[in-house]
Amino acid sequence: MSGSKNVEAVAESSLYGSKGQAWHPNFVEYMKFIVLHPNYAEMPDAIKADGKIQWEAPSNRGGGLYKDTHHKRRNWWREKGESPGVGIFDGESQWISRVAKIIHPTGSKPCKRCGNSLRIAYVYPSRSFVSRCIKAFGEDYAPGALEEVASYMRRIVDSGGVSLMRHFSSLFKTKDILPPQLGEDLDSWLEWVEEIYVPSEPTLLSPGVMSNAPDRLDGFHSFNRCCRGEADTGRHKPNMQCYTTDRRVFEYWSEGDWIAADRMMGLVRARFASHPCADGGEGPPSADHIGPLSLGFAHLPEFRLLSKSANSAKNNRMTFWDVGYLREQEARGVQIVSWYAAPIWSALKDRVVNEETALRLSKIMRDNQRQAMYFLAELREKGHAAFLGSFLELERADFNVEFEDLKVVNFVTAFSSIVRSHRTTKYASEQKARRMRIGFEALRSYSAKTNRHFWQVRDASIEYNLELAHATLRGAPNSILELDKQINMILDQPGTHTFEEKLRSVCASLPRISEEQAFTETRSLLQAAMQVVADILAANWESERYVRAGFAVDESDELIEKILPALGSV
Repeated sequence: MSGSKNVEAVAESSLYGSKGQAWHPNFVEYMKFIVLHPNYAEMPDAIKADGKIQWEAPSNRGGGLYKDTHHKRRNWWREKGESPGVGIFDGESQWISRVAKIIHPTGSKPCKRCGNSLRIAYVYPSRSFVSRCIKAFGEDYAPGALEEVASYMRRIVDSGGVSLMRHFSSLFKTKDILPPQLGEDLDSWLEWVEEIYVPSEPTLLSPGVMSNAPDRLDGFHSFNRCCRGEADTGRHKPNMQCYTTDRRVFEYWSEGDWIAADRMMGLVRARFASHPCADGGEGPPSADHIGPLSLGFAHLPEFRLLSKSANSAKNNRMTFWDVGYLREQEARGVQIVSWYAAPIWSALKDRVVNEETALRLSKIMRDNQRQAMYFLAELREKGHAAFLGSFLELERADFNVEFEDLKVVNFVTAFSSIVRSHRTTKYASEQKARRMRIGFEALRSYSAKTNRHFWQVRDASIEYNLELAHATLRGAPNSILELDKQINMILDQPGTHTFEEKLRSVCASLPRISEEQAFTETRSLLQAAMQVVADILAANWESERYVRAGFAVDESDELIEKILPALGSV
């Protein structure tokens, strides 16, 4: 924050956010307290020219006076972490959230929506903890969602007596934490929980508010645990269901041998648990898709071994090493991208020359993938279920796979050949039905989203191709149209006792009609639409949406080196 600003200027801060929503007075007072606190001195762009607090600094601002605030604030957090008394450096696990917690002056904050103040520490029960409590003490003694664990412990003892403390050891035990034997000494239990257990951020407890630096000035989400699921549209249950990581291959409608890829992921856990990670992090290693599914890459039986923290940090971003490796694999004849990502990948892959351009390509491919999901979701809404089902490669489930000479080379899984054996088991049918159910659920959820953060490309030729695709499918043989009705009727009744059986039945018929002429023509039309999307996105390679001002090439190389340690080399 600029030192020239004073309390009077801060007091002019509005009671309303940028979208007109009312902010609770408690939260507004908290904003004033934080922006004037010495722990946040020299925070970039803290107070705008009109005297209002700039609390939010999203990363996707395309222009304007404060388009670089997010980047400048990240540098501020980095310098704050490296300052004396903090000693947390960019690149360390969860470095920015740890810095935010250490420098917070009170350890709690009010909710922007309801004004309820909650702690930023891990002191509130998770679902797993609630289940354990119910098992130990019964339904009547379940902890409240906003009840701090220490208060809950006191309530248990007050209600049921000191003998109930015998359950505390098993109640708080986790994979990494073995509670001490403190008997019936409540004060000792409370001291251990507050000073040892809570700071370790156990999986059985949750914070009152999640970290969100540098997007928010204080480093935390504006909505607390009490309101975030309702007030933050991105956290609504239907939206959160769209991001379940163990189902991504189905949700993103990825191409590739999904049976072989899933088998390889399991083998990474089973056979290479003691293998070192490419990033040098703590094992056991996790299986990293070198080409992220969320960007449109195919689900392939090839993974890089990364630590869980590095894999999580990488998210949907590609490094320069990733792009180079993918280009090499493609040159060997491997189909590395799904059909809808092929045009944009072909247009831009050779423009990647460093870490900054690798991240730029990641951002563009993310927009491209969401554009494709938008097209597929429209086809689902218009009832073309059989055609969509033909994309799912259900026939892959008809085979078992084994890998010959399986090994790890330079932290990447490798094998000499795949041995396939035919199977006609009930489990194969269940796998097909599951892929179809989850895929269609993802399209339904995507249609219901109201906050899709992507650039929706508009063009007359795209609309023409989509309308022609719809007309082509409407003109399909009656047998296809009847199958559309059958599939849609089944998918609209997921709660019926015959749902899974009926879905398995229709799944058996889909591979046989995948080469139907109407389907072939429609695929060509969709590919033409995605080619136009790719042309428009590629023309925006230098756009501010994808190139952050002030994020120079030499600086970005150093930044990525810190954020994703060792991910760009083997």
